Order: sequence, then structure tokens, then C-alpha cells
Amino acid sequence: MSQPDANSPTESPSSVTQSQATATKFLAKLRTGTIGTLRSTSRFLENIANRVEASEEPNPILLKVATVGTIALERVSPLWKKLLTVIRDRLPGDLSRKFGDRALSGIVISAIVVLFWFTSSLFSSKPAQPVQVATRPPVIIPDQPTQFPTDLSVPEAAPEIVSAPIEEPVAEVPIEEPVIEEPVAVIPVEEPTLEEPVAEVPAESLPVIEPEPELTPEQKQLAAIQAQVTEVSDQFIGGLVTSVEPQVDRARLTVRVSEDWYRFSAEQQDRFADELWEKAQSIELPKLRITDAQGTLIARPAIVGETMVILKRKS
Repeated sequence: MSQPDANSPTESPSSVTQSQATATKFLAKLRTGTIGTLRSTSRFLENIANRVEASEEPNPILLKVATVGTIALERVSPLWKKLLTVIRDRLPGDLSRKFGDRALSGIVISAIVVLFWFTSSLFSSKPAQPVQVATRPPVIIPDQPTQFPTDLSVPEAAPEIVSAPIEEPVAEVPIEEPVIEEPVAVIPVEEPTLEEPVAEVPAESLPVIEPEPELTPEQKQLAAIQAQVTEVSDQFIGGLVTSVEPQVDRARLTVRVSEDWYRFSAEQQDRFADELWEKAQSIELPKLRITDAQGTLIARPAIVGETMVILKRKS
């Protein structure tokens, strides 16, 4: 029997164990990736099968893709069979008989996908860039400390210089002695007056002037409210308010406006409604209702707040 050469390298048990562990990890990753790829491929194919079963007519795009795929498969099929034959010849006899063409094709495709994924993940990883830490500039300490004045007393205020007023010479105005004029006698001349005879009008033919009837307190109050509302509307356009209906017992004031309301801008409508509401509050009629010529409610006070709510801005 031949003895082993003493100079031949021998593998230590620790290196063999580390190699086996590395190979085991690689095979585990390969197995996990292969299983995930096969399952995702299976789900993808199952979804396509469901869509194909649901559609009665074939999709024209899928038909074109299938046509192109069939042509490509017909051209690639002989080459793929040759590749499978080469792989099957290199496998052991028991594995070659165990795997059919479909299973062997799936294994080859899975190995290609896993190899592509593994190589792309290796090349896509980038080394981490070092983090740059900002440096603070050094603090420069002066050699000599700053000298502050020792005398911190408040300086005395300078004496105020009061200048004597300068008297300007007053110009002498000569005084003229009044001249006394002697009065002149004026003799009045009487002009003759011509008196026209006044025709006497009989009392029966004179028009009878009836005294104006006195207004009731309610009429006086209504007239005052109408005057105040008209005063507000005249600030915008004359004739805007067509009627005023106060209800003192209900503290309600209904103001009807003309079609000029719809010619105003939104800002003018808000300002008119707010000023009219302030006037209604001053006369103790806070329940203000503004209607248009057809009687449609277009503005009322807000439930919460001190503003008017515009309900209708356009006709």
C-alpha cells in the first residue's frame, strides 16, 4: 500500500464545516427563490386562465401576442429540445428518468430566473457613502481683553444758552387828522303814488282750505321707519326700496326691493343688507326680511352671528 505524501495539503475539519454551511445556505436560498418563482408563475398563469375563461371572445391584443408567441415557440422549440437533450445526457441516469421534459424545463427556467435575480442584486448594491460631519470654525480669543471705561458717572448737562429776544424797530405810521365835512341838507322829494282800485271778491267764490288731518302715532312711526329705510337705500340707488312693512308687535320688518338688487355686485348686496339690518336693530325691529318684487325671500339675519345671509343674488 502506498503511503500518503507528507507534503500534500490536508483540509482541516473547521474549513470543511464552514464550506458545508456556506453550501447549505446557498442551496436554501436557491430553493426558496425557486419555490417563490414557481408559485408566482403559477398564480400568474392561473389569473390568465380565469380571464380567458371569463371572456367569450378572444382579446385581439392577446390574440396577436399568442400568434407571435406561437411563431416564436415553433422556432425556439427545436433549440429548446436540443438544450434539454444536452442537459439530460449530463444528468445521472436515475435523475434523467425521474424528471420529464416539463419538469426539467421548469427547473432550468427557475435556475435562469434565480441566477438573473442574484446577479442583478449584486450589481445594484452600492457601498454606503460616508456621512460628512460639519466642522465648526475655531473660536478666536483676543490677546488683550477689551477695556471698559472706569468712570460711569452721568455727564453733567450743558447749561442752556438763553438768547435775548431781538426787538425789531416798529415803523411809525403817520396819523392823519380827520377831516370834518359839513353836513349837506337833503330835501326829500315826494313822488306821486297811483293807487289801483282793488276789486272786491265775494266770500262765496273763495276756495275753502281744509286743514291737514293729524296722523296717528302708528302712522307717524311708519313714516319715520320708511324715511330711515329710504335714507339707507338712497346711499346705493334711488328707488331701490319699493315698500316697507313693519310689524311692531312681532319685532319684524319686511322690506321689498326692486329688480335693481340683481344688478348689484355681491359686495354691494352684502353692504346694503348689513346697513339695513343695523338700522332695523336701532329701531327695535331686529327680525329683518328682504324680499324681491315677486315676494321671494332674498336675505335674512344669520342664526349665529351679527351678519345677514344672502339667499338669492341672481334672478
